[in-house]
Amino acid sequence: MSKPLVSVLLTSYNHERWLRECVESALSQTYEQVEIIAVDDGSTDASREILRSYEPQIRLYVNERNLGTYGSLNKAMEMAEGEYCAVLNSDDKWAPTKLERQLDEMRLHPNHSFCHTFGAFIDDDGNRISGEPMGFPFPRMESGQHLTTFIANNTAIASSVLFRRDLARDLGGFNENLKILGDWDMWLRLAEKGTVGFVDEELTYYRVHGTNTIYQLEPKYREEVFIREAWTSRAEELIAHAPDPAAMKRALAHSFACLGSLYSILGEPGRARRAYLRSLRLNPLRLKSLLRIGVTWLPLSLRRKLL
Repeated sequence: MSKPLVSVLLTSYNHERWLRECVESALSQTYEQVEIIAVDDGSTDASREILRSYEPQIRLYVNERNLGTYGSLNKAMEMAEGEYCAVLNSDDKWAPTKLERQLDEMRLHPNHSFCHTFGAFIDDDGNRISGEPMGFPFPRMESGQHLTTFIANNTAIASSVLFRRDLARDLGGFNENLKILGDWDMWLRLAEKGTVGFVDEELTYYRVHGTNTIYQLEPKYREEVFIREAWTSRAEELIAHAPDPAAMKRALAHSFACLGSLYSILGEPGRARRAYLRSLRLNPLRLKSLLRIGVTWLPLSLRRKLL
């Protein structure tokens, strides 16, 4: 059986300090059937020159205008010839066996729509960071049905994901209107179409630095509202078709509660109370939602400190 081609979708924007390390990690994969497509999104540092130094080992495309991460990913996916696509942000890096181990998992389980890996957080200099520097642990799970998991929270690091190209294209690609959480939006749509694979090995390294887009709090909050509203609006349908309706109810209750907190932080206490009440209807034992209804009556500055 011939080995399928993997297209590495490398999105680049002003990460000259870490870019060579990133590219080298893709070139050093033990899985050999790989094409690397680098899309530079208008970098103003030396990123383009660095990427050009790797041609023809990589294919480089420079956007005529800044498209953002998800527009750049769509451009790379449009150029991709592989059966599978793997996301690699230009400030992150991979262990050498990352793609090989993911291909093993995907080929063993043809119902997987995507596969992600365990990994570690690293600092500017590549040193491992312990604890939860981004406010959450590096995601870890078992392979299986995980739509409920992703409805509750985004539980995959973008640079750890390998997905089926044709399925992602059929779903319309990444949502280019999103600037921060477009990966979560895609993982949700993929998780609805199949199972999710996971390789429990330290294969992906997520770099934590001062310019990570996740630190843009208000735009992140508004994108999270958009995504959570899209899925909670389908609550009855999702529960009716879920393999485990009780688990789906818990996931949606969590998402409604998160919406309540987001509305409260964004200055919409009335919407926050309604969202918390929807959470309680789905999971009456979720006492935190009841307590947070009380918080919505506090001044905005105090709500933002407590939530």
